[in-house]
Amino acid sequence: MGMTLQAFRAAHGRLIAGLHGAARSTVDIDLEVFTAALWKSAEKSGVSEARVPDYLRSLRVNDLALTAACVAGSEAAWKTFMDTLRTPLRAAGRAMAGDQGEELADALFGEMYAAREARLGSYGGRSSLAGWMRAVLRQTWIDRWRATKRLQPIDENGPEPAAHATGDPAEEAQTAAIASRALDHALSALPPRQKLLLDFYYFQNLNLREAASLVGVHEATASRELDRARAALRESLTAILKKDYGMDERRAQECLLEAVSQGLEWRPAQETPSPSVLLKERL
Repeated sequence: MGMTLQAFRAAHGRLIAGLHGAARSTVDIDLEVFTAALWKSAEKSGVSEARVPDYLRSLRVNDLALTAACVAGSEAAWKTFMDTLRTPLRAAGRAMAGDQGEELADALFGEMYAAREARLGSYGGRSSLAGWMRAVLRQTWIDRWRATKRLQPIDENGPEPAAHATGDPAEEAQTAAIASRALDHALSALPPRQKLLLDFYYFQNLNLREAASLVGVHEATASRELDRARAALRESLTAILKKDYGMDERRAQECLLEAVSQGLEWRPAQETPSPSVLLKERL
């Protein structure tokens, strides 16, 4: 974009004011703080000056305002941030790392609070805050997993370890595409209720009680269904990668980890009712 903050404010003041008014319905944020967050996001994106208005309208301004207020030191905003994201992020952590997942999520919140400007300040509002936080959590988990591998004892009499190879973008894209196809295949085999529960719980950011209510089952039943769905997905994904792509156990796990680091996500197929429609009908 190549525009100073002052020029940005002067050129788009009316639009900024409108977006600020909408954002203030969810978080109390100063106009100047909000303007700076919008400008930083546009600068980082590299959008052309002519397309700035469309770009700003496309942002998740409520989420961006919340993170900007947190960075500015608002404890009220931080409380909203925690209240909104702690439960879904812990759930995502459990899905990734089992029993250690909640500790992983809580540790990430601690890091975010301690280094708000560096960590939360990098959020630009182009994706949902919940999705962005899941992606950060995934990367944290992958970094920890790789660190444990590096810390394994090395045979002093063995060959010198090879230097870590820089990832090839084309290969990484191919890996992500393979994992995405395998995920679609594995999910298609799940019962419709399990697919809905997965979407409500992990992607719509509902808690277990709310997800159970929407699919019409008891909370305990929903918990068991989610456990079965996660176990089936892990088994099915590995089997698909082995059978269809000739991977061994280790390579299949690496493939999924690499895909997760690229932000692999899922939305339910249209063979089942749209979760957004169900939400509107049942709330």
